[in-house]
Amino acid sequence: MRRVLVVALLLGLTACTSAAPSSSASPGGSGGSGAVVKTAGCGASPSGDLVEVVSQIDAKGEADFAAVFAGARVGDDGVEVYRKPSADLDKWITGTFAASCVLVHDAKFSAAELAKRYQQVNDDNTYWAEQGVHVNSVSSDFVRGVVIVGTEEVDKGKPLFAARYADGPPVELVDEAPA
Repeated sequence: MRRVLVVALLLGLTACTSAAPSSSASPGGSGGSGAVVKTAGCGASPSGDLVEVVSQIDAKGEADFAAVFAGARVGDDGVEVYRKPSADLDKWITGTFAASCVLVHDAKFSAAELAKRYQQVNDDNTYWAEQGVHVNSVSSDFVRGVVIVGTEEVDKGKPLFAARYADGPPVELVDEAPA
């Protein structure tokens, strides 16, 4: 079984379109209240290396804000950060990266919670094989807050996975042949 942890860095470096450095509604919503915290740098052309900004936010988020930090990526409008609502993390981001365009979105689950569910599914591989559901891959998506399982037995597996992992981050089954 191949184990895949999806952490997407979308390398579309474009100028931010919003001039407001404060909270505003998120198009399409991002969980929680749908509010987006924006740094002051979102009113101008992006400055600095956005991939480096993501790297710094990832490191600090995982080290000091693990209970709330879900992940960061380069998005179309700048750096996008996903976290469970946290005034402390927001304050650090808006203070440290004021010159960059960073948009902070609500997330339902932290990276630590997703990693725990990811590990549970991997640890249950023998159990799933005994149930007739062969797990071909496991990955996580911090933007949507789900753990993704690739299997050829999607219809059979959906109710079984829903029952076994009823609490915490949801598991989404996708049709995938073995590697």
